[in-house]
Amino acid sequence: MFVGRVGEGGFADVFRYQQELPTRQVAIKVLRSGSDPTALELFRAEANVMAQLSSHPSIVPIYQAGVSSDGRAFLVMEYCPPPHLAQRYRHQPLSVDEVLDIGVRIASAVETAHRAGILHRDIKPHNILTSTFGVPLLTDFGIASVIGEAGAAGQGLSIPWSPPEVLVADSHDVRSDVYSLAATLYSLLAGHSPFEVREASANENAMLMTRIERGQLSPLRRTDVPASLVDVLRRAMAVRVEDRPVSAMVLGRQLQDVQIELRQSPTRLEVMDAAPSAVAEEHPNDARTLVRPVAVIIPPQVRARQAPLRPAIRGDTLEPDVGPMIDGAGPASPRPERDQTHRAGVLARVGVGALAVAVVGVVGFALLAGGSDSDGSSDGPIRGEDPADPVEVIDIPAAPVVSRAGKGTRWTFTWTVGRPKEGDEFKVVLSGDGADQDGPEYTTATSKAVRVPAGATVCLRVSLSREGSPPSAPSEQVCVVGQ
Repeated sequence: MFVGRVGEGGFADVFRYQQELPTRQVAIKVLRSGSDPTALELFRAEANVMAQLSSHPSIVPIYQAGVSSDGRAFLVMEYCPPPHLAQRYRHQPLSVDEVLDIGVRIASAVETAHRAGILHRDIKPHNILTSTFGVPLLTDFGIASVIGEAGAAGQGLSIPWSPPEVLVADSHDVRSDVYSLAATLYSLLAGHSPFEVREASANENAMLMTRIERGQLSPLRRTDVPASLVDVLRRAMAVRVEDRPVSAMVLGRQLQDVQIELRQSPTRLEVMDAAPSAVAEEHPNDARTLVRPVAVIIPPQVRARQAPLRPAIRGDTLEPDVGPMIDGAGPASPRPERDQTHRAGVLARVGVGALAVAVVGVVGFALLAGGSDSDGSSDGPIRGEDPADPVEVIDIPAAPVVSRAGKGTRWTFTWTVGRPKEGDEFKVVLSGDGADQDGPEYTTATSKAVRVPAGATVCLRVSLSREGSPPSAPSEQVCVVGQ
């Protein structure tokens, strides 16, 4: 029986129904438009996987998923009444104890999905609902690129919680989800997204992306947050993927360590794993962790997709082994170069890719907050929840063109851009055995003189940051050799 509209987003509507047998409240999310047969078949296949995983205590249960007669995908899920985290943290930052508990529980859910070969791709406060009993539940898994297999262009992008690598290219690395989970926990503590500043005019997408690329976190202005927790979250949000915890499991254990430091009983990590030897491999005598072997039937359409990239771990250490590994697939292929094509993919993801996330929220629904506005209106964003992330089309400047001049050990790199504007800033990165630069340099200059020792090599790449636009793609790498 239809009860009412829960909410609506850019591409889907969420309705509340009373199921007759068994009697219970359910939420149904329906895509407003259909998709091609291949995409819908993939939707069915991956929905089957996530339905199996939804028995996890921290994942929203799925009761049914299918496609209507007019080609629109729909999901039937547990109804979770408000308020949820997306409503709460903006009004009042959450306590340290609650954030730690949420972090461990959601890390368990993310690790479970990774072990089944599923990346979430859109972890943020809006996608953590609260059950009737107050349990945090992860929802809205990104069944990647269901609207066509278009790579980066087929994904939605929630910029405030996205890691730097996702802003320039598609990512299959589990550490991208680790970053987004840490960014979500940071938001719950701060009362705003990690790179948001007080000046509203400085929180446009382009400016957020620049701060994310530089790792310029907004400071936590709280005295009750222990330094150890800040350190855990900062390391999990490292700009370099290699500097982050190698898995959601590792991040969960680090959060448990902070709980123990605060004299709390650690929240147990509960992970479901399809590997028969999972219990033996995950220290069954450790009361902080419970690994349940489960039988997950992976449809061929899902198994054929690129598996999540999971760095191997040596013994009980937290350091990645030599070379990343894909579970069950041997060594992973190297990460693609951040070229202009990948950077241009940001426009497609921000402008139209949110459609994929709307279709494929297989474990939940970003807008499923429940209830209506206080005035009884059923339209517009859910009560207390901000509208969906902006998806306006943004002009992306072209990559700079770099040239070189000089001889011997003295060389000068010069770069130009089409239609330069006042305030243009450049990110200059030097590499090679003759480079003396530790990190990127940000400058308004259009040239850089370098001294290159005889026999050494110095290479330069430069990208453009312009107010009101995302950063450009990096230029082609230009190298010189000292004589």
